[in-house]
Amino acid sequence: MDFIRSGGPILLVIILVSLYAAYIFFERFLKLRKERIDADSLMVRVNAAVNDRDLDAALQACENFGGPVARVIESALLKLPYGRTAVEAAFKEGFLQEEQHLARGLRPLATIAQISPLLGLLGTVTGMIVAFNEIAQTGSGNPAALADGIGQALITTAAGLIVAIPALIGHNYLASKVDAILLEIERRREELMANVAQVVASKKPNSDNETDI
Repeated sequence: MDFIRSGGPILLVIILVSLYAAYIFFERFLKLRKERIDADSLMVRVNAAVNDRDLDAALQACENFGGPVARVIESALLKLPYGRTAVEAAFKEGFLQEEQHLARGLRPLATIAQISPLLGLLGTVTGMIVAFNEIAQTGSGNPAALADGIGQALITTAAGLIVAIPALIGHNYLASKVDAILLEIERRREELMANVAQVVASKKPNSDNETDI
């Protein structure tokens, strides 16, 4: 408490912001860690079902697999009976939805990384104001009278940087995880569309229990 009081109200704001940044990072980290992006086994089953023109089996494979890749592919597969244009539109819509879902929290974390040094600078300014007020009231012959203002200036500057650096590192780390997932979705989109085009070109006849894709 003495440390917090020595930093003034700006230090308290920085501490609250740092707690929020920590919450965002660990919540997003645990969420992204659970997402499945190793979609090789999924695509084997989906492509096999598409080759057999069994749409139900392809959709079931996506539902069983789970994760962002499977969700986007499932939304696209639902549009297969309506043609390639509808599939591409579904892919785009599903991609944007997953991007928004995965990137949730990254913007506030980036904002915290940007404003924390500014809060520290604000604390520095207010601390120097306190110091100069002490000089105006007691003169410059009593260094102890300046300790509170100078201490507040130094502590808030350091605190702002201590919060900003990890927040920036955490944001970049999470952003790289999101980019990897989105890249995997895009790669699997190309793979699925190439397989669909090949199946359509082959004009394989349908059996009675298969879906016409």
